[in-house]
Amino acid sequence: MGFFHVDESIHQRGRFTLGAFAYSEDPLDPFVSEAQRGNGLIPGVDEFKSGIRMDHSPQHKAAREALHSLISEHCRIGLVVAPNHPRGLLGREALRGLDKILSTNRFRTSKHNVFFDEGIFAETSVAGEVATRLSSLEGCKFHFEQRSHEILGLQVADLIAHTCATMLMAQLGLVTKKVRIGDNSGYSPDRGVELEFELWSRVRWNFFAAAPPHPDTWKSQLDFQVDVESRGLHISDALDEQIRNAAVDRFGKMYLGCIH
Repeated sequence: MGFFHVDESIHQRGRFTLGAFAYSEDPLDPFVSEAQRGNGLIPGVDEFKSGIRMDHSPQHKAAREALHSLISEHCRIGLVVAPNHPRGLLGREALRGLDKILSTNRFRTSKHNVFFDEGIFAETSVAGEVATRLSSLEGCKFHFEQRSHEILGLQVADLIAHTCATMLMAQLGLVTKKVRIGDNSGYSPDRGVELEFELWSRVRWNFFAAAPPHPDTWKSQLDFQVDVESRGLHISDALDEQIRNAAVDRFGKMYLGCIH
């Protein structure tokens, strides 16, 4: 059985809400619990939230690094982008996004548990009705209005949503920040890079995407890209055109070649 965890990041200034799917073939909760305990947090009591000021909480900063490693090793990523208003729109669009992911990608199993963080749906009864109309969702068992301190895998989806929403805000020109790239990057640890580059480098390999083109067809290393738009990115028809274009530019294709 596969496991989807879904959380969102809302951005009033950017006029969008980004929902993130964290998919794993094994339960994520034991991995998250280990990441928390290894960094001084108590599972079920403490909760990782991406919005916390990391410079005020060394434990959460260390837990964030552990969760990024968890994502790299265990997760595939899908995204849905919708307007930030009305609030309940994201839930419907998330189900359509899940339908796209399930109908265009291969999975080890046809049965999936799907956990949605609380507040994503205005009415869970409506969510159930929408889900029954999408044939690819027949193998899914839905768990709506879940709490992330109880369903620990939602904390992974929270980190992915925050990471990708920040990348989209930067694409829109609303985030301009440089950070120290740090150790194990292949660069000098003190080198300053754009925040969105540092975030992108962490997640670029994990998106649901079509297979890359054969190397024999490449004209250059830049052709080592995968198509995310057709497999792992769903954009609401109600989204502003400027934001839609920015989302496609940022996530529609993912370059997997050398960055050093």
